Amino acid sequence: MTSLTIRPNDMPDESIDILQEAATLLAECRTASLATVDDDGRPHAANIQYVHDERLRLYFVSSEDAAHSQHAAARPDVAVTVYHYEDAEPGTIRGLQIHGRLTAVTDEREQDTALTQYLSKFSFIADSHKLRGAVERQTLYCFTPSWVRLIDNRRGFGW
Repeated sequence: MTSLTIRPNDMPDESIDILQEAATLLAECRTASLATVDDDGRPHAANIQYVHDERLRLYFVSSEDAAHSQHAAARPDVAVTVYHYEDAEPGTIRGLQIHGRLTAVTDEREQDTALTQYLSKFSFIADSHKLRGAVERQTLYCFTPSWVRLIDNRRGFGW
């Protein structure tokens, strides 16, 4: 396993390979698991459909009333995992473990850019008036990573 602490706008040169591999994996996958903690310290996990940008920020839509949204509003430090596995080959397991902060997107330009990308990646939503309307009524969230661990069993078990 290889890990990297990400400093926004200050990524060291040696991180480029990890960042490129992480970006490739994020592009190949469609769903991530978001981990939050409730007021009593109990863990919660939710699957999210996301898009990402060049800084590995993940964008997704959700209801402000969803448990994970409520948890993140109170405690924005969260974790995300992304997992890629081909059933026939356990040696092909790849994934990301990511720590970061989750916030609602309030900037209109950022919202427009992320939603355009989201509707492009999930064309079945863009093609459905009903689904598109539902997505547009949700809150757009941005997960900004601070730490990333790349897992790639093609390079060896537990790499």
